[in-house]
Amino acid sequence: MLELKHISKKFQDRIILDDISIVFPDTGMIGIQGESGCGKSTLLYVIGMLDKDYQGDIFYNGEIIVDRPAFIRQNISYMMQSKDMISALTLKENIILPCQVSHVFYDMNQLKKITSQLEIDSLLSRYPTQLSGGQLKRASIAKALLKQSSIILADEPTGALHSSQAHVVMEQLQKLSQNSLVIVVSHDLDLLNQYCEHVLTLQNGQLKGRMKKKKSLPIHHQKYHHSSLIHYPIKQLLHQRNKLVFLFLFQWIVIVSFFCIVTAMNGVFEAIEESEWQSVHANTMTIEKRDGTAFQEFINNTFIHYVQYASYLEQLSLTNDSQSLSCMVHYLPQQTNHIPLQQGRLPQSAYEILVSHSLYQSIKSKEIIQFTYQQQVFDMKIVGVIADSFFDSEDIYCFSSFGESLQNFTNSHVLEIEAKTKKARELYEQLSKEYNVYSDVIERVENYQSILTLARFIAYIFIGVSFVISLLLIAIVESIIYLERKHDVAYLLSLGMSKKRLFFLSFMEALFMGMMMGLGGCLLSMLVYFYVNDVYRIAQHIHIRLVLKKIIVTPFDLYIFLIIVYMFMTMIGSLVPMKRMMKTDMIDVLREE
Repeated sequence: MLELKHISKKFQDRIILDDISIVFPDTGMIGIQGESGCGKSTLLYVIGMLDKDYQGDIFYNGEIIVDRPAFIRQNISYMMQSKDMISALTLKENIILPCQVSHVFYDMNQLKKITSQLEIDSLLSRYPTQLSGGQLKRASIAKALLKQSSIILADEPTGALHSSQAHVVMEQLQKLSQNSLVIVVSHDLDLLNQYCEHVLTLQNGQLKGRMKKKKSLPIHHQKYHHSSLIHYPIKQLLHQRNKLVFLFLFQWIVIVSFFCIVTAMNGVFEAIEESEWQSVHANTMTIEKRDGTAFQEFINNTFIHYVQYASYLEQLSLTNDSQSLSCMVHYLPQQTNHIPLQQGRLPQSAYEILVSHSLYQSIKSKEIIQFTYQQQVFDMKIVGVIADSFFDSEDIYCFSSFGESLQNFTNSHVLEIEAKTKKARELYEQLSKEYNVYSDVIERVENYQSILTLARFIAYIFIGVSFVISLLLIAIVESIIYLERKHDVAYLLSLGMSKKRLFFLSFMEALFMGMMMGLGGCLLSMLVYFYVNDVYRIAQHIHIRLVLKKIIVTPFDLYIFLIIVYMFMTMIGSLVPMKRMMKTDMIDVLREE
């Protein structure tokens, strides 16, 4: 039994409800009529606990109602004037939604029976925008029937319907009133008189008319079970796909750009390191005393493999098939295991040479290069070609015994030192404390790395700005979406959904959005990675490749990082619209037409 005691409501200086006291029966169809704007819908919102800005008390089964959302979930079903369906859900999902919000048990066989009786069983897979007004009203009745609410509140249930459709809706409400209290607000007095047991008139804030008392029915206890609404945020995202497609495309471009920059930088640094270790003179350096004096004896160090006075071959002139060559000539180091060969072998005699890949590509004769020094001509046979590398240049490397054929080019003021394998940097740093040390390989690598470090810093600033812009775009798009969806929010609240649960669903929607952005961008990045490295084979063109490096556990940490970043960004971007959503004035939104 529903009872109103001394219910009053004002809006500014206007009295809308004036000290209304009334007891409604447990069952039956009660009509409320009155002039447009007299407060009929407001009274319905007060009865249904949607509007709490009133004076007085409302009792149900003799107890004052304290927990409004719980009362709505357990006892109330609404038929609003319009928009009591969520456009992102199918008709079937809309009919089930009040039960899921209220955790009320529902039987699928019963759903089929109800929709069949209402002749909407063939429409369950359609969306609200695909249905007529009469079909939507019958779907609203199906919601009430499935939930088996004890109180059904219908606000202008026949508005904008044809006469025949209006009678069908009123007949169904009449059937509902056999087991529930049905309160119908309408301006159509003829329909109310025809179908309602009692018709009350709201005039000057007073509810006029009488109702016959009915015998109270035993309290009906519904079955409850937990219902998940995890599908709701997914459906909303799919429904908003037209608005999200360009946002997603932009974010995927940002992710792929970030991925390409990071992996390309990794590839360049790796190529530089690889070229450093594979350079012919990777372990070689020269030192001079800081006072400019000559070395009287060789120095000792645990990292030194071999030391000698420096020798220079700049006085040689080089020709190949009568073509003059301009390239550097060096001696091979003592340690040669680190030198990668593209073809051939290492020199083993004084008149055999090793050439770089770029020089081998430029010379006409691929076998002999003539060395000329002071009328002496030496035919040097090419026996091997060094593999192409990041620092490839036109160079020739002679066997160490070749120097015996020439005058002594040694310089006692400079020592040429060969470090033990992989110990060149340690030796370079130690010797730099006492001598002037020069290593072509180490200094070239450091110069490149300094430039690339600056380039990476600038690239990361660019990516950081892109992420900030992405966050702003996400926040703007989500704000627009929530603004357009404010009626859905109000409707869910009118079903008794708690703001905590509504916040959770919105939070999950943002989480799913970020996950989709991150996953989509990572999948595209993986395709780009595969195409660039394995299809286009970029290493054959510019000697580098895209490289994924381990951040924490595996090389795939970058993908996980991007997904987490986008999940975090979408959650941050949704905070402001979610905060506004939590402050939604349900009544003001529901009154909007």
